[in-house]
Amino acid sequence: MIRRPKVLIASLLVIAFGVAVLAANRVERAEQIGDELVEATSVLPENEGLLVLVSGTPQLADGGVLIDEEAGLQVSNAVYYDRIPLQKVYVEKQREVVIDKGEDLHSTVDDVTEIEHYVVKEWIYANGERADVIKNYGVTYENPRPVRMNAYHALGDLRVSDFKVSAADISKHITLEQRHFTPDELAQACGSYVTRSELDLRATADSSGNGILTNGDEVGNVRVIFLYDTLEGAEEITVIGRQRGNELVLEEDDLISSAEHVLAGKVSREEFLSSITSEDASSRNIGIGAIALGLVLLLLSLDLGRK
Repeated sequence: MIRRPKVLIASLLVIAFGVAVLAANRVERAEQIGDELVEATSVLPENEGLLVLVSGTPQLADGGVLIDEEAGLQVSNAVYYDRIPLQKVYVEKQREVVIDKGEDLHSTVDDVTEIEHYVVKEWIYANGERADVIKNYGVTYENPRPVRMNAYHALGDLRVSDFKVSAADISKHITLEQRHFTPDELAQACGSYVTRSELDLRATADSSGNGILTNGDEVGNVRVIFLYDTLEGAEEITVIGRQRGNELVLEEDDLISSAEHVLAGKVSREEFLSSITSEDASSRNIGIGAIALGLVLLLLSLDLGRK
C-alpha cells in the first residue's frame, strides 16, 4: 500500500531537485560569463579582476630554481621544496579493544568494547606541541622540550603562457616526481646549517636510502628531511580564472564551477561558451523533467488523501 506522507515527501524532494538544477543552469549564465570572459596570451592591466581564458602547456619560470639559503641547498625544475625538522617524542594514543567477559570464548554476545590508552614513540615537528608528561598505567613518560628549528616550504613559479597558476589547481595535467638528496650531497652543502643547529647532526640515509640529517633515533633526537618535486611532464590545457596581478585565481563562484576552471587541450572562448550553453540546456531539461515528475507525485499524494 502506498502511503500518502511518503509520496508527498518524495514529490517535494524531486521538485526541490529540479528547481536547484534550473537555478544552477539558468539561461543567462553563458551570457553573463561572456560579458566578462576574455581570451588572452599575456597579462594586461585592463583585464584585472575579469575572467581570463588562457591556453598553453604549463612550464616553470626561471628553470624552476628554488634556493634554501638557510640549509645551503638549491634545486632546479622544482614545483615544490620542503625542509622538515622532526623530533622523536612520546605520544599517547587510544584504540578499541574487544574483551570477552563470558565463559563461552566462541560467542561474541557477551563481548565488551573498551578504550585502551597506550604510548608510542613518534616523529613530530621539532618545534611542535607535545605533552610534557604522560602517565599511562603507572608509567611516567617525560617528553623533551621542543627544538627551535623551523620548517621551510618553497613553490616553483608555474605558468601557463604568462600567467602564474597553482600546481594544485592543475595537478591532473602535470606529472611530478618526488626526489631526495643523497647523504653526500647533504654533508657537502649543509655544514653551516649543522653548525648553527648545535645538535651534532650528521648526514646519513633513512630506511629508504634517502639522505637526512640526524643525531640519533631515540626520544629527544632530531632528524631533518629534505625533499622536492620536479616537473616531469605537462599536457596542454586551458585555464579560466580571475586575473589578480599576474596570477589566475581559480575561485568557484556563481558563474564558473570547479570543473570548468581547467580544461584539457586548447579551447577557445567561443568553443567554451558554446559548450556550456549546450550543457546548461541539457541540465535544464533534466530540471524541468524532475519538476514535472514531482508535480505528478504531488497530485498522486493529494488523490490518496481524498481516499
